[in-house]
Amino acid sequence: MSRRNYLKFIGYLQVIGIILVVLGHSFHEYPDAHHGYSLLVVRMIYSFHMPLFIFISGFLLYYVGFLGKERKQTPGIYIYQKIKRLIIPYIVLTTVTFLPRASLSMMADDKLHTDLATFLRSFFYGNSLVIPFFWFLQASFILLIVCYSILYISHRTCNGEKGGIITLLIISIALYFLPLQVSTFWSFNKICALGIYFVIGICYGYGYERIDRIVPWNSVIFLIIMGCIWAVSFYFTENTGWVWICAMAGIMMCISFAKLLVRYKFTFLDHLIGANYIIFLLSWYFNICMQQVLHHFTNYYWWVYTLLSLFFGIYVPYIFYRWMERHKEKHIVKGLAFLLGQQFKNRR
Repeated sequence: MSRRNYLKFIGYLQVIGIILVVLGHSFHEYPDAHHGYSLLVVRMIYSFHMPLFIFISGFLLYYVGFLGKERKQTPGIYIYQKIKRLIIPYIVLTTVTFLPRASLSMMADDKLHTDLATFLRSFFYGNSLVIPFFWFLQASFILLIVCYSILYISHRTCNGEKGGIITLLIISIALYFLPLQVSTFWSFNKICALGIYFVIGICYGYGYERIDRIVPWNSVIFLIIMGCIWAVSFYFTENTGWVWICAMAGIMMCISFAKLLVRYKFTFLDHLIGANYIIFLLSWYFNICMQQVLHHFTNYYWWVYTLLSLFFGIYVPYIFYRWMERHKEKHIVKGLAFLLGQQFKNRR
């Protein structure tokens, strides 16, 4: 697969991941008092959609951010870039959302107070976030800078990254399997639970050429087999210590699907490529409008605002992203892009 096609495969994988994330969040107001978690389809989505998202981040760390000597940066520069990409949008959106979110606490799952202590705590603790799934920004930031730094040091001292990758594997496996009492500070609990998928993503980035020669990703039969393994393993591993088997099968299923899209030149997801990050950042607002608001002020069936939540959660941020992309030279768009961590490239 050429590098151009490989980048397209990565784009498809990111789009698949963000669609699954928004879809999972769109069942929040299902009338079961458990945010839709009584539905089999919701639990199956949650069995692998965040491991997939974390895996992609680890893969991109190596494939885009570290592969090739000309792309290597010092950890200081890398950290600065990730602050712009992840932390500035996190601070901006948390700040502007805090008061509106607190004023609408009567419709939310948990009450948010307007005092300074609550405001400050919402920046640091994963269980106190204003936008609940922004724990991903916290966890990704730590995983990116720690893993990049270890790989950078390993490369500079050992003539390669293999030693750093082995170190990361040992640490991530230990954090996943050891029965530790883990704090929610900066979503460290999520790092322990999902860091192993991030490192596996790095491993795939490191050895993707050899792996792709061995694994028949481009086979429809392989896709079906992975789908079956994912479904069967979900049935046997749900709520057990073996859920990682289901998650890995789901990740491999998505890799195969994305590669098949490239192989057979299906283009129905092409329009979303590049917009996945802005969809992640802004989809919550439209999830809330389409679910909590409609749920409390209308008598629509739950599936109506679930479908509306999915559609608006994806396509309003997408339209906003394309508008910014078309007007990226304007000062206001440059300011918005900075505040939201957006990077625009020429589309081919």
